[in-house]
Amino acid sequence: MVRILITRHGQTKQNVDGTVQGKEHGEINEKGFAQIKELIKRLKSEEVDRIISSDISRCKITTEKILKEKKLPIEYTSLIREKDNGSLVGKNHRDFSWDDLQGTFETRKAPDGENLEEVRERGKKFFEDLKEKYGESNETILIVSHGAFLKVFIGNLLGMKTYDSIFKLFVEHCSLTELEINKKHKEGYRFNFINDVSHLTF
Repeated sequence: MVRILITRHGQTKQNVDGTVQGKEHGEINEKGFAQIKELIKRLKSEEVDRIISSDISRCKITTEKILKEKKLPIEYTSLIREKDNGSLVGKNHRDFSWDDLQGTFETRKAPDGENLEEVRERGKKFFEDLKEKYGESNETILIVSHGAFLKVFIGNLLGMKTYDSIFKLFVEHCSLTELEINKKHKEGYRFNFINDVSHLTF
């Protein structure tokens, strides 16, 4: 059985002010660093064996803070990056409408960006790679990623429609979700909890 702990990077200035983020943008704010500290305290009670992190800076900064307390093998990957919002990155959500983009909710995308179907396919590939590489191990792996990606990733594993995963799932900054990969489970995996924020005491 492999145990997967999933978290989201610390809150950024852009999360608060409504600026579109993607693979380039995101400045962790004071609250975000406080969230990371609380996450690190929580992780002290966990037997984590390795970290797999998005290679985008706000995740790398979050991961590097964790690594100062836990000396662990680390792998950075583009597969769990945030949804690429192309030319809309840096613009404020109030200055445009996603509904003006062509296509369905799942297929519309910003110029030079990607859509939610493509994000879902990245998540599927990541999960298959994870099972292939670590599925027979007894490791506990910490995943550090992003809000929209994690909603789509978790929602897909739960069998949710993409629209519902975006609007009905919550993945708070530095929350923890636990996924257990074990052949004894009907689907080969199960979630033990999702979006646990009990360690975030402010």
